[in-house]
Amino acid sequence: MACSFLKGLYNPSLGLVRSGPNSRVYYIASDNLLAEKALSSCDPTVSKAINQSISSCCNKGYDAMHEALLGAGIHVPINNSAIYTVANSTTSKLFRGVTPTAAGGNYTVLREVHNATGIFPDCTYADVTVYTALELKLEGNTTGVQHERDCLSLMFDGKGLIDESFKDGSGSEHGIYQTYKLALYLYALQVTGSYYYGEEDNLFRTQGPDGGFHTGYDQLGTYAGTQENAETTSIAILAISSLSTSPFPFPFPLFSIPPWTIYLFIGLAATAVVLVITIIFLDQRKRGNAGPGIK
Repeated sequence: MACSFLKGLYNPSLGLVRSGPNSRVYYIASDNLLAEKALSSCDPTVSKAINQSISSCCNKGYDAMHEALLGAGIHVPINNSAIYTVANSTTSKLFRGVTPTAAGGNYTVLREVHNATGIFPDCTYADVTVYTALELKLEGNTTGVQHERDCLSLMFDGKGLIDESFKDGSGSEHGIYQTYKLALYLYALQVTGSYYYGEEDNLFRTQGPDGGFHTGYDQLGTYAGTQENAETTSIAILAISSLSTSPFPFPFPLFSIPPWTIYLFIGLAATAVVLVITIIFLDQRKRGNAGPGIK
């Protein structure tokens, strides 16, 4: 269903997915960079077409941050982003020569690149923390990965990620859990080998009937008036795919079970053993006190 939602955003004339159902804006990154990967397993033809489109103008669509999800290296600390206009049909700046008529109306193609002068402070934003952790893992920096993972653990409250945007962000972010950050968190836990099954439930609840994932949810788990878009749905697909392709042979590997559950069963087993030994001991003692004439 999520795949179908993304395909519904696809414009074959441009070879790109739009940012949302009612949008005429197409982002090279992160939307199409991630949509290409998300669609690769369910519609390789569309995925290949998107790859050709973003590679024709924009270095595979890489933006110095989001490609970390695809296993590509990035620079850390991560720089702030700048937005560049690749095409704007209203000013006759066309994308690959595609006219508004062919595209179904006027359109704008934008590209986000993390090459601005400022840098994101460490452990302030959940998404940046995840991308940093993925890069440090790629470098083999286990200490750095653990640090970023500890930061994410502090942000996660059992429902979603409480970071600077949640606490002091704009109206669309303040007090609203961002779905894509939860998906990134689950993805990072899976990749770094510390995932506990069950935390994906909140993610699945944000999926709409048409397959798209809403951008946010509130404390009650409702959509909080948020819309579905390409970026959130693509990241959700990648996170879910990482869970379904787990290398573990069983759906619930032993170390994915919460420790308190393991301790409970160990305690019950030990109690049962003590009880059996006690019963045997009392039975033997009773036999011994009954005398030789009693069988």
